[in-house]
Amino acid sequence: MHDTFLKERIYEALLKLCRDNKIARLSKVNIVVNVDSHISENSLREHFGERNSHLMGDWTEIILEKQDVGKLKAVIKNIEGESLE
Repeated sequence: MHDTFLKERIYEALLKLCRDNKIARLSKVNIVVNVDSHISENSLREHFGERNSHLMGDWTEIILEKQDVGKLKAVIKNIEGESLE
């Protein structure tokens, strides 16, 4: 259940980063989650699909690292994508 909240927080953070940086579509994203997290590449992709977001899809390379970053926390290390302009 906690991972559901974390996925939503990651989703919202990525939306804001993409909006602020005028990114229309993510080609690569690198995220660090806690070692105990059940978040996976597929679950992130599915979450974006459920939210009808066209930012992430099969074209997106997701690098998911598991480190001791604290429960219910994630670090977005890097994003790359196609510009709106």
